[in-house]
Amino acid sequence: MPRIVYSDSFVSTVHPPEEWDRRPLPNLLYRARDPVTRDQELDRLERWYEDLPSEEKPNLLQRLRSMKFREFWSAYYELMTSEIARRVGAVSLRHAPELFGKRPDFEITFPSGSQIWEVATAYQTAVRETDDDLAHDLANQLNRQFQHRWRVVVEAENFRNGRVHLAPAVSRIRAWLDRLESGGPERIRFGPPLISCDLHLRAHRPPDGAEARPIVSGLMGQGGNVTATDQLRNVLRKKIKKYAHVRSGLVPLVIFLYEGDLLHVSRESLEWALFGSLQVTFRPGQEEAPISLAPGGLFMPAPNGHPQNTRLSAVVYGRRQWHDGIPHACLFIYHHPAARTPIPDDQFAPLPQCRVTIRETEIQQHWSKDISRDIEILPLDQLMTPPA
Repeated sequence: MPRIVYSDSFVSTVHPPEEWDRRPLPNLLYRARDPVTRDQELDRLERWYEDLPSEEKPNLLQRLRSMKFREFWSAYYELMTSEIARRVGAVSLRHAPELFGKRPDFEITFPSGSQIWEVATAYQTAVRETDDDLAHDLANQLNRQFQHRWRVVVEAENFRNGRVHLAPAVSRIRAWLDRLESGGPERIRFGPPLISCDLHLRAHRPPDGAEARPIVSGLMGQGGNVTATDQLRNVLRKKIKKYAHVRSGLVPLVIFLYEGDLLHVSRESLEWALFGSLQVTFRPGQEEAPISLAPGGLFMPAPNGHPQNTRLSAVVYGRRQWHDGIPHACLFIYHHPAARTPIPDDQFAPLPQCRVTIRETEIQQHWSKDISRDIEILPLDQLMTPPA
């Protein structure tokens, strides 16, 4: 059956990625190690898309076809979350319904009742994300302009005025490339006022017999200046705030958090966002510096001792994991200790779940499974009858 999401006519409009291209869509369409595996992934996404009851399918389709990290991964993980819901016992689900004057990512119905599920993906800041898109564009410009035996790694950042026009630097780049064979410098930098970004090119020597080809062999990422914990906390706060004033029809709120792009997300960074990161306080005259939790943890009481963010029932840390050629969801569920509407204990069984006890001087985590050993992961590829 012809595909709808990634039809042949659409795929023909996406250029195959260069080896340095990190964008998820062209890599999905062209760079699978095994064409059979690639076709299975495309068919899987097609099936998830067709099975999804949604009032926003045109928007979802647009994001699944986007070249941008943020748009593609947000749509991908929404589809993945819909499959997770089916596999943990959802009776029915609706994607992007009109509910309580809001439009949540999902309304999920279990035998115990309805829940709101929100999907969050952690990214770099918007500025760094834009710079990453512009850096890909700049690398493509370099490949169109220059072919050479030597290959070049590109580092481009601090874009000031949108798309960079290379014309003012073309002659200097060409002269630099021409000098490489005779022992010229292997690094060169450009910046304002010549071009409107900071551009660093680093050449590496070709093997014997190498022929001229487009010069870019690598593209450095835009990471390195983002604190994952702060970014995660902001992402979660935004989702919580969306429902802060929803009083009628109070139902559990669960946020699924996935890694989105170059921002590294781990369970540790999520736990710091939920409970506060460790801090050491130095005071004059003290021989020992006490270790404590920094304020701001979303699951922690406010300075006045009152519970906060109680509208949130749980946060699920998730990542995609391949096992025996089949994608699985590796999930860790963190329950809010003071949630107004907790989720049932057995809803995510047998997946690892964390409940915490908060005391004046310590936080105790109680895991349903020993997470230092192999844990249960959720297969996402068996055909199942979709819920109504």
